[in-house]
Amino acid sequence: MFCPKCGNEVAEGSAFCGKCGASVGAPVGGVARAEAGAQGAAGGAGAGAPAPKKGGAKVGIIVAAAVVVVVLVAGFATNWFGLAGVQPKEAVDVPAASQSANDAPDADGQDAAGDQGGEAATVKSAVEAYTWDELAQISDEIGAAGDEAAAIEVAKKYNLCTPEGKLDGTQVKLVTLTNNMTVPVQIVGFAHDDKTAGGKAGITFMFGDAIAEAPMNQTDTNAGGWEASQMRAYLNGDGMALLPEDLKKVVAPVDKLTNNVGETQDVSAVTTTSDSLWLPSFAELVGWLPDDASSDAPVFNAEGSQYKLYRDTNVVWENIENPILVKNYQNSPGIWWERSPDPNSSAYFQDVSSGGRPYRSDYAGYSDGVVPGFCL
Repeated sequence: MFCPKCGNEVAEGSAFCGKCGASVGAPVGGVARAEAGAQGAAGGAGAGAPAPKKGGAKVGIIVAAAVVVVVLVAGFATNWFGLAGVQPKEAVDVPAASQSANDAPDADGQDAAGDQGGEAATVKSAVEAYTWDELAQISDEIGAAGDEAAAIEVAKKYNLCTPEGKLDGTQVKLVTLTNNMTVPVQIVGFAHDDKTAGGKAGITFMFGDAIAEAPMNQTDTNAGGWEASQMRAYLNGDGMALLPEDLKKVVAPVDKLTNNVGETQDVSAVTTTSDSLWLPSFAELVGWLPDDASSDAPVFNAEGSQYKLYRDTNVVWENIENPILVKNYQNSPGIWWERSPDPNSSAYFQDVSSGGRPYRSDYAGYSDGVVPGFCL
């Protein structure tokens, strides 16, 4: 038999446990032993027998698990752990990572964003969500990134291109001009243009539609090219006056290369002007012309390189229309000017057809659409 208190095996007929000294009762035959066994199996408290461990452990595990669940639920509900669910990008502004390797202050005390140790701009869901001041700050960061590949990585961080780093024409912001016209502008390139003051302009925009119709010159001449044109004087004067103040104050003058002679095949005719608003050159739209494409190719090719938007949307120099080059004026597609003079004629400048074909020209005195670009 066994001691009802400590469970020690006790010899038959013993009155006390040899281990703990507890009374095991007088031998009363099978009835007494059966009752004692039943009492022990039931864990009788009065007899002092220990409670069965297996059942108690199970209850303890269930209680502990319940406590853990309560703590976890309360923790997530109150964000004790700092793990509240990630919010959709469209729903919140997310601070961009700051003080990365590219943000470290340089020798003159400025960080890569071009400001005096300022914080990185706040990430927003799309171009339209940013103010012009914010876009100018981001442009400084993009311009300081190094090459175009690094610039695109910064642009991706701020949702200024697709997640794959492409421009598809949807990177658009609306601008209300001082004449009450509301016109879209779209990003066409990153770290593409050189600021007149030095360094790269991080973001280049082009208007998505024409802001006016006007001639390149009052007469049919391209003498003096873009530099001497009345269109250039208009854009850098009355054209700039059309911009709202918050945009105008962050526009950065950039250096543009153009044939500033007119009718010529001489590449030395391509020189630099500094412009705040400007028209695109033929090469900035279509890219590099093969030498066997035209006798004009060397002069055109010297007038800049193709913007990323037009590269990503497959604009080519051949006689092919592309929807990205279709521009409206007063809700109707129209012909619009490029700044490149026609090298084979003294009367023409290059332009884009109403269907989006970039390789054509028109008399300088005609009124075609004005679709300017600008940089931040």
